Amino acid sequence: MEQAYNVVPFAAAYGKRPSLTALVKERFSDELFAEINHYCRCQKVRIRPVSVRKVVAKQYEIEGGYLYVDTTVNCIKEEDGLEKPIIMIVEAYFRMDENYEVIHTRCACPAWDSYRPKSMLPDDLIPAISKKELDSVAVRMVNALYPRASSYAVPISIGQAVRSLGLTVMDVHFDADGEVLGKIFFEDASTVITDPITGGISIIPVTAGTIFVNVPAAGFPDERVRNNTILHECVHWLLHRPAFQLAKVWNREYAATACRKLKIEGSAHRWTSLERMEWQANSLAPRLLMPDWVTKFIANEWLLRYEPLSSNLRMERTIDQLCRFFDVSRQMAKIRMKELGFEGAEGAFAYYETRRYNIGFDNAVREASRNPLFWKAIASGFYTYVENCFVVRDRKYIYRDQDGVLRLTTYAKSHPDECCLSFVFQRSTQSMPYGMFRKAKDDEIFITGSELSPTAFKKTTQTVASISQSLPLSFGDTLSAHMNRKGITLDQLAESSLLSRRQICRYKTNAYPKISLQTVICLCIGLKLHPLFAFDLVKKAGYSLIDTTEHTAYKIILTSMTTSSIHECNDCLKQLGLRPIGNES
Repeated sequence: MEQAYNVVPFAAAYGKRPSLTALVKERFSDELFAEINHYCRCQKVRIRPVSVRKVVAKQYEIEGGYLYVDTTVNCIKEEDGLEKPIIMIVEAYFRMDENYEVIHTRCACPAWDSYRPKSMLPDDLIPAISKKELDSVAVRMVNALYPRASSYAVPISIGQAVRSLGLTVMDVHFDADGEVLGKIFFEDASTVITDPITGGISIIPVTAGTIFVNVPAAGFPDERVRNNTILHECVHWLLHRPAFQLAKVWNREYAATACRKLKIEGSAHRWTSLERMEWQANSLAPRLLMPDWVTKFIANEWLLRYEPLSSNLRMERTIDQLCRFFDVSRQMAKIRMKELGFEGAEGAFAYYETRRYNIGFDNAVREASRNPLFWKAIASGFYTYVENCFVVRDRKYIYRDQDGVLRLTTYAKSHPDECCLSFVFQRSTQSMPYGMFRKAKDDEIFITGSELSPTAFKKTTQTVASISQSLPLSFGDTLSAHMNRKGITLDQLAESSLLSRRQICRYKTNAYPKISLQTVICLCIGLKLHPLFAFDLVKKAGYSLIDTTEHTAYKIILTSMTTSSIHECNDCLKQLGLRPIGNES
């Protein structure tokens, strides 16, 4: 039965985590009650439905896209003039091509005493898979996609896997920048593709179950990347179609916003639904390309053949053989060897692997907003952002060139592990209205524990603390105190802050002036305040910074860029599409 309903802001009403139970309560109570009333008429009993209690996802049928559920409903049964509570069970199902707009009820019956509903999926419909279960889940998926790989030491056939799911793969040029690896469409849609030769744009219809693999403008995609991308999307199709479409219903804007891949292990972060789906696809795709027992069998064979070689060379040669056999990258083969417990895999090709210490300002803002550990490191105030690196504030590592611009010293460039925060790179995935797509562009992720120890900061802590205790309570007096302490004149501050001399005079003489946040930021940069003093001045102006993109950018400037020129800070703000601060023409 189809019923018109009002669009409900589910995320606002029930929380950010999608809930099938909440969706059914809000949209389909009438249909469930109608099925119970039908049961009452047939059985000639009097039962009054009261409220939906719980929805249990029993089975997801990939072929046809059916999600079968049991819904328990709290009811009141009238019998012999008495009323007693009773629980009714309504069997129903959803069709994925209907986007949870219709529920199909099948039958209703009273719950029996031993009824204990067993859910195949959690309430948000994302399969619950732990790290320990990944290999066993991958084995079951290999059995479904390409059973031959479960019995013989052969790599999985990508074409057979796709055909077994009834999917279609199209190699098309749809991203001119080459940042997007592939797309999976969960619904029928129209999408834009580009002719790589002429640059002409076409809009084509696409059916649900279509995988797009992006073809670079010059040439064909790397076959290894292509295979991993296809299996990545196959995992989404197998596991995540119900959950993705529920997340889309939950917050329609959410389906069009960026969803990052998992942070590295140990990062304090509460994952969104799409991030959890992405972690599963990222983790399972390599296990499908390199199944557990097959990888062990082939690796042990080659390790035995290379036994006369040194242990490190033996492992490297074996990894290269796995690359050829499974047609995967060296990095993926090494990671699988480490996951499967092969000693020595960690040190293989170590001379090719280096931590990265540079991060673009836009990515630094994103990482600071989502990773509390990174924010904690830079909020300490002991790092400054120089040449795209967060480096310790010390003359040993930074200097000003003849133009007054901060630069890294030769020593800092030679010893970045000593003075710079470090990052690893991971790819990101975004969702689209009809499915998901995978980006190839690297995204910097802060490495937990790469910040310096507190002992490295001891020499500045006492000085900062003593100055903080002597500062006045009002904004105007504090501004004057900093100018006097640093010996900065009105003209000098006006030049370094891009504010007028008259403005600064007005702020100094007024204990609590009416001043914009951007102007306070300009003063902090012009005075080159230590981050603790900068945040103190912001607070005394009556502001507190929140977690928007703009305010996070200001936070990074206050913690790591007050020693830079205001023009450099404005260049960073422009990278994010934000307006420059100060009277910059």
